[in-house]
Amino acid sequence: MEIPTHSFCNACYKAYAPNDSFCNSCGYPLQGTPQQQDFFISERTVKEIDLSSMNEAVRKAGNSLFWIAGLTALSFLFILATVAEEDRSSILIANTFLVVAFLALGFLSRSKPTAALISGLSLYLIIHILNAIDNPLTIFSGIIFKVIIIGYLIKGIKAVLDADKLKKELNID
Repeated sequence: MEIPTHSFCNACYKAYAPNDSFCNSCGYPLQGTPQQQDFFISERTVKEIDLSSMNEAVRKAGNSLFWIAGLTALSFLFILATVAEEDRSSILIANTFLVVAFLALGFLSRSKPTAALISGLSLYLIIHILNAIDNPLTIFSGIIFKVIIIGYLIKGIKAVLDADKLKKELNID
């Protein structure tokens, strides 16, 4: 009968050798006092709770990309009523592209949130900068919605960067 040469860490459940002082994966004090081990577990639990709240902020920011798509589609309907017939096809093409782009970024935010949120924020800002160049009064129309959406996207980008940092610290893939 073969004697096992590895045990499993109480914090991350990865294998370690019997003579290890600390877990090679997470840094758990294998040879530490019970107080040190309990402190390590409690600190890790707090960080996992923080990670959970960061992931929720990332999810909300991803949802804001869907909101942008919906608001773009809704604004298109209002614009259609005020635009001359010959301009409608170009506005239809541009708004369809934007709606599809924001929907795609919303779905991408589920798997690659950093890229999706940065791209979404950039596209959103570019659209409003171009609108402001064309008609400076568009800066003030819907300013509350614009600020809320930009705030959610920035908060989401910050949360995803913090979550990635915390995942590396916790050695979570």
